[in-house]
Amino acid sequence: MAVAQHNPQDEDDITSESIADGHEEDSDALDLLHQQLYHIHLPKLADAGFINWDRDTGTITRGSRFEEIRPLLKLLHDHQDELPDDWP
Repeated sequence: MAVAQHNPQDEDDITSESIADGHEEDSDALDLLHQQLYHIHLPKLADAGFINWDRDTGTITRGSRFEEIRPLLKLLHDHQDELPDDWP
């Protein structure tokens, strides 16, 4: 959603936003989530063409296929209060 709302995004801003919700007091969980974003999720999104990720500058922009997932992201965002508490 961060890239949908503001393009480009700084990697640190995205990881901070994504990680902080619900994990403020658990530094081990924060570290694990940050590692997963950096080593799993961001590379997969980039490989699929949904984002462009410049690891050198830490900049993330919308990829060539971003518009394909925009409706899903909006739907999830608009109905986030209806999702289970343990939703990823």
